[in-house]
Amino acid sequence: MKTPIAPAAFFAFLMLLFGTPAGATSTLMSTPVPQSASAHGDLPDPGAPSVHAVRDAGAWQQFQTEQRLTWAAPIDFARDMVVAVFLGTRNTTGYTVQIANIRATDAVTEVIYTEIPPQALQTVTETLTNPYVLSVIPQSALPVVFSSGHFKATQIPYGEYTRLIRQISEMSYQLDDVRRKNAMSEGRVRDLNSLITRTAPPPSVR
Repeated sequence: MKTPIAPAAFFAFLMLLFGTPAGATSTLMSTPVPQSASAHGDLPDPGAPSVHAVRDAGAWQQFQTEQRLTWAAPIDFARDMVVAVFLGTRNTTGYTVQIANIRATDAVTEVIYTEIPPQALQTVTETLTNPYVLSVIPQSALPVVFSSGHFKATQIPYGEYTRLIRQISEMSYQLDDVRRKNAMSEGRVRDLNSLITRTAPPPSVR
């Protein structure tokens, strides 16, 4: 499963839409998304960092095969979906990743995750690890984006990236349609005003 970072122009759009610089506040209204089950662990082999949104049973089976993991949690994909974050290779044990928050806006579902390094006095071994976290959340038609800390670097799974592109295209068509209707209404108002001006009866003479 590829996990591209959005191209510069599209990423700039996402930052305007979904994120603001540190210290700023979001203008998007959001609601918390519950997590019904979760799991943490390390992949058996090192690997690249990646994020995933798995929406159906077939994709879930393929995902587990590709990632070489098994999670026995019962998942009803008619109702739920799975989001996953893999940190990528770390040089020692002791690293974990946690999903700090999941929120839904009118446009996207945002998964905010945090890397937790080993504590200062924690005993670790020099073993390559690839920490991951899986979480079950309610199924949603909204595209899913992942943020490493609130309003910071945003990653988009390939399938969710295409969802965003389609959503933006549909919204653009809807906006153009509204503009055309507004232009027709404005033209109609002008025509009616002109008609009234030309056909108004003369003022009564006293």
